[in-house]
Amino acid sequence: MKAEINLNLDYTPNSAYYGDCTDIMKAWENAGVQGIIDLIYLDPPFNSNRNYGAPTAKAKDSDTGSMDAFTDMWTYDQQAYERTENICKITAHPACELISGLRGYLEERDDGMLAYLTYMADRLWKMHGLLKETGSIYLHCDPSANYYLRMLMDAVFGAKNFRNEIVWCYTGPGSPKMRQFSRKSDTILWYSKGKEWIFNKSKMRTPYKDPKQRPRKAFDTGDAFNPEEIQAMRERGKVLENWWTDIAIAARSKKEWLGYPTQKPMKLLDRIIKASSNEGDIVLDP
Repeated sequence: MKAEINLNLDYTPNSAYYGDCTDIMKAWENAGVQGIIDLIYLDPPFNSNRNYGAPTAKAKDSDTGSMDAFTDMWTYDQQAYERTENICKITAHPACELISGLRGYLEERDDGMLAYLTYMADRLWKMHGLLKETGSIYLHCDPSANYYLRMLMDAVFGAKNFRNEIVWCYTGPGSPKMRQFSRKSDTILWYSKGKEWIFNKSKMRTPYKDPKQRPRKAFDTGDAFNPEEIQAMRERGKVLENWWTDIAIAARSKKEWLGYPTQKPMKLLDRIIKASSNEGDIVLDP
C-alpha cells in the first residue's frame, strides 16, 4: 500500500513544488492566484519518442548505469481521448478550435501527437492565466513538435503576441550511423501576454565582430554622429540576434552537469531571465 502524500499547493514565492504542474496551477487558480507571474520558462517533454535515463545512487547497480528519469512517448489512450473531448467541448478553451481542426487529421496519422498537444494545451492555458499582462513566456522545444507548438501558442497567447523564434545552436558528437546532418539546435518560442512587455535591450548586447564596423544607426543618419559617438556605439555593441551560438550544452560544464539527459545550461536561463524580467520579479518554471 502506497503512503499517502499530502502536497502543499499554497502559492509561495521562492519555492519548489512536487507534483503535476496542472494540479498546482489549478489549485492556485481556485485560490484566486492569477496574473502574478512576470516570466515563465518551460522545458517540457518534446514528443521525442524516447525514454530518458539519469544517473542515481540506485542506478550504480543497473546494467546501464542509469535509471528511467521520464518517458517522452505518447499514446492516444483513454485519458488522452477524454482530454481531447473536453478541449473540443469547452468553447472558452483557447485551443478548442485548433484541436477540433487537427483532431481528424491526427487521429488518422499521428494520434501520439494529438495526445501530446492536448496535454500541452491544458497546461499552457493555466500558464496564460498566471502571467501578468506585461509578462512573457519562453517555450523550449525541438523539431519533434515545434511546428505544432507554434500553432498552439498562437491559439493560447495570440499570434500578434509572438515576439521571437530563438534558435539555440550547439555542438557535440554526432552519430556515424546517421544519413543526414546532425541535429544540433533547439527552438525557443517567445510570446508576450499583451501589447506591453519587458525587454532589457541594454543587457542583450554583444560586441561587433569587426571593431571598426560602423553602427547601423550612424550609417543610416550619415554625419549626424561624430567619431566619438560612433565609437561609443561600437563599444556598446549590437543587440543579439535570435540565433544563439555562444552557449554550450550543460554537459560541457563540469561545474553544472548533473547527468540529467535534458539538462539546460545556466547561461541559457540567465540570458532569458535578464532579457524579460527585472530584479524582484517572479519567474515560474512549470
